[in-house]
Amino acid sequence: MKKILSFSALLLVGFILFLPKSNLYYSAENALASAHIYLNNEEINERLFYLDIREATLLLDSMAIGSIEQIKCIPLMLFNRVTVSGIEFSGEFASLFPKGIDYLNFTYTLIHPLTVTIKGEGGFGPVKGEIDMGERKLILIFNPSPILRTYPLLLSKLHTSNEGLVYETSF
Repeated sequence: MKKILSFSALLLVGFILFLPKSNLYYSAENALASAHIYLNNEEINERLFYLDIREATLLLDSMAIGSIEQIKCIPLMLFNRVTVSGIEFSGEFASLFPKGIDYLNFTYTLIHPLTVTIKGEGGFGPVKGEIDMGERKLILIFNPSPILRTYPLLLSKLHTSNEGLVYETSF
């Protein structure tokens, strides 16, 4: 029994080490393309346990809407995390979103196979939420802050609950 567990653990580690992480990125990029969201001019570095993407330009259709300093993908099969940090919006989009986003963590575990949890921080303060794959729903909860009140378009999309200001949408 001990040998089987050791072999299984070794097989899992080997699978994670030799997983083509850049192919996972290109698959995610194709999924974003269906929503007309593209990343451009990025530098992709495949590491032993993670994928590091730096200095990407964020495009909506063919219009640059911002930049992303770093995306770090950690695909460990049982626990997966994507951290997007240093998001700055440009042009007219800078007036829609408060002071950019410091970081967003997207975490997926096999314990909750239909849920991706989200935690982040930005000019708007802390945010937490989840993506429910079964119901195809995104829920983000913001802490009420004076900064959010200066963004009426964003504020109009939020409703108040006991947890804070909530943004919900289906996809």
